[in-house]
Amino acid sequence: MNAPRENDPTELDRFKRDIDLVDYAQRQGYTIKKESRRGDWHHLVKDDEHVIVTRKGDHQVYLNTGDDRDAGSIIDFAKTRGGDGHGLNLGQVRQQLREYLDGAPAPARQYATPPDAARLSSLPVGDPEQAARQAEEERRTRLISEVLGVKKELTDRGYLHGRGITDATLDSPAFQGRIFTAQQNEHKNTAFPLYNEHGLASVEQKNEHYKSLLPLPKNGVWVSHPTDGKDTQVERVVVSESAIDSLSHFQLKHAQDPRNTLYIATSGTPTEAQIALIQRVIDKQAPQEVVLANDRDAGGRQFNINYLNELQPARALVPVAEQEAYREASRPVEWHATSDKYHTSLKVTLHHESAEQGAGQVQQLRERVEHINRTQQDGPSLAVEIQRSTEQATIVRLTVARADTAQLEVVAQELYRQREQLRPEAERQQESFLRVDYPLAKDFNKELEYTNQGLSAEQIRAAAQREEQQRESERQQRLAEAQRLEREQRALEREAQRQRENTPEAQAEQERNDQRLNQAVLAAAASDADRPTRSYRSEQEAAEHTAQFVYAKDAGLVLLKEYIHDNPPPTGRKVDEAEQEGLRARARYTEASAAASVRTVSAAEEKTATWKVDELEPNATGRAEAWKALLDNSGYSMHTSEVRSTVDEQGIRRAEFDMRYRNDQPDIAIIHAIVTNTNVRAASGKEQYAGVRVDERDEDRAARQLAAEAAVIQPHNRDRSLDVAAKPIASVGAAAQEAVSPETSGSEKQAIIRVDEPALATGERGQAEAVQAAVVASGARVGNVQSITDEQGIRHSEIKVSYRTDQPEIAQISQTLDAVGKQDGSQLIEHSRDRAERHEAIWSKHEDKQAYQQMER
Repeated sequence: MNAPRENDPTELDRFKRDIDLVDYAQRQGYTIKKESRRGDWHHLVKDDEHVIVTRKGDHQVYLNTGDDRDAGSIIDFAKTRGGDGHGLNLGQVRQQLREYLDGAPAPARQYATPPDAARLSSLPVGDPEQAARQAEEERRTRLISEVLGVKKELTDRGYLHGRGITDATLDSPAFQGRIFTAQQNEHKNTAFPLYNEHGLASVEQKNEHYKSLLPLPKNGVWVSHPTDGKDTQVERVVVSESAIDSLSHFQLKHAQDPRNTLYIATSGTPTEAQIALIQRVIDKQAPQEVVLANDRDAGGRQFNINYLNELQPARALVPVAEQEAYREASRPVEWHATSDKYHTSLKVTLHHESAEQGAGQVQQLRERVEHINRTQQDGPSLAVEIQRSTEQATIVRLTVARADTAQLEVVAQELYRQREQLRPEAERQQESFLRVDYPLAKDFNKELEYTNQGLSAEQIRAAAQREEQQRESERQQRLAEAQRLEREQRALEREAQRQRENTPEAQAEQERNDQRLNQAVLAAAASDADRPTRSYRSEQEAAEHTAQFVYAKDAGLVLLKEYIHDNPPPTGRKVDEAEQEGLRARARYTEASAAASVRTVSAAEEKTATWKVDELEPNATGRAEAWKALLDNSGYSMHTSEVRSTVDEQGIRRAEFDMRYRNDQPDIAIIHAIVTNTNVRAASGKEQYAGVRVDERDEDRAARQLAAEAAVIQPHNRDRSLDVAAKPIASVGAAAQEAVSPETSGSEKQAIIRVDEPALATGERGQAEAVQAAVVASGARVGNVQSITDEQGIRHSEIKVSYRTDQPEIAQISQTLDAVGKQDGSQLIEHSRDRAERHEAIWSKHEDKQAYQQMER
């Protein structure tokens, strides 16, 4: 793990200058599809995503042609795509780019020679923004001219005929001057120009096994003329993903419903700019109906969900500050769908006048989701998570597998109807304004192909289903092949690792690690003598599997420390020692108040998160126990259950244990940070987190998030002296021990109380509970009673206790612990040095030491 370093304010600029964005993207799985001969730009592709990389000033920038919001520098690129697609915060971006630079990046890419400075200085000085716009316009015009040529007409219809489009369709007034033939050398492609309010914006080219969109911002759409000819009143607008689908829809359906129709296509995933442009077309044409004619797949359904939220009937222009603007209808409910490779999510924003009204809306949404889940043959599939709630708005996220995106569409359609009911009557849309029209097959061009073969509607559906099953089978085969190759790659890496470990230098380093491990184990044995031993095949294997956790007593909060490093506190004024002490006092007061309220009122509901830890190699054990020890020794309020485990056919041990916590604890933000950071690091491939994850209910995670945001103790304002527990004896010298005086500083101490008593009847309160209550009343932090009953009917209980030697209540805590240790059936387990330090701390607080000695006797 890299040592934490201060965030250099110039570091981000250095990342932009020094990192080759193209090389970085290639290491993330992108490939170069095309690049200019002068090196002005590079066209990168990954899956269905197309990214253009060019240069701006002294650094590179990128643009996602399918989403004009996804653009910027290497910082934006890493932030958007990191965390396994879930994104990274700025601290995590810094760490990732530091690691990239430390790994010897590729040489900087050579770009075209910049313009001659002398020539530039001789040019007239003007508006830099205007000059940039003019340069971009010239570039766009040049690219479009290269594609369309000088004579813009449709001279080659072969590709369109091959897709089933007839001459009667192509000769319709709707498509005259909207389709061209692009010829470059001997190659001919069919070209579909995209337009915006300023004219030609880009060009899409298609041919058999070929599709290309110019590397320009995707802010235009392909649009036909009205089917009744230019300058006629449009009655209907049909929106689809491609111009081919628009032509197919016209050929299949227009004869049965010959209303005057305008066709719009987005050339794939619609961008925010394209959706706004479609709305302006609706404002201008004022159609009675908009038909959403997208593909019958997860992507098409996602597009329809977002269109349902965004599109509305023609808006009126109203004067605003000596200008005109469109009058927007109110949006009491809003939603937006996004997706990754495996899931589709729907973010729903509910606007309300009070928290109670918001709770009612959320409950109504939950009931609808539960109804959908009950109707699924394979069990519940929709997951609901409340992300944020205020008096005025509540944000809810619904997630489902991509194959089940239709369920989210059902939810969106109901939200659409609900929004119309909540709007003032004057703003309500006509019920049939937005209509979804799905093809019988995957898309309308495929339906046209089947129709031209003479198939009936039922036969088309059956053929489309067989084709979908075939695609799914091929996808599964590709996935299995990818997994096989990944296993082989891991095997090769393990073999290479074994070869490296067999070198004399590696063996010597391993011997040094074994010695450090043995010293740490012997030191910990003084206080953990009764803890069950872990089994390993060798001491070397123990070092490999648990070295990063053996020092739990020295650095038990490694998870939290990494979280703090990646999420530094906001910059600003420094906190002096007096204010720091005030924070500590407030935290202790809050904690004591919370404990008192629990004792006098009622216990908060306990939540459970399950830690699942897999061993990395067959016939190995102990990894889960090491993680459990890490949490147990952290000093925070969560507590863990015993480890449960199974061994699979390959001999891999798969273990799990429960971590229980309460949201009313002052340190809930720290617990939330540990759980969240563990899952994020495991998902991003951090080596020490391999095979580790924390499972919990979405409702529990959302509730903890809200509690963490309101907690007094936050990761950036916590008492950092709590981060390091007592060091093992072997690692602390005598001089260092003598230098720590309880008169000048306190330290965190831990103890375990064990109580043996006869088994209890149901509902009966035993000696262990009485001991727990007494220690809680003294002011110490106390865990829950963990009990088992043996075959002889004896109940064995264990209670974990922690305190600080500088607490105001240290005298009462010490007296209570000593009394518990002398009680029959109770045993106080603590290090002798800890006992001496708490007694010494009390001595330093008593002016009359003789009186205290008398009290001790």
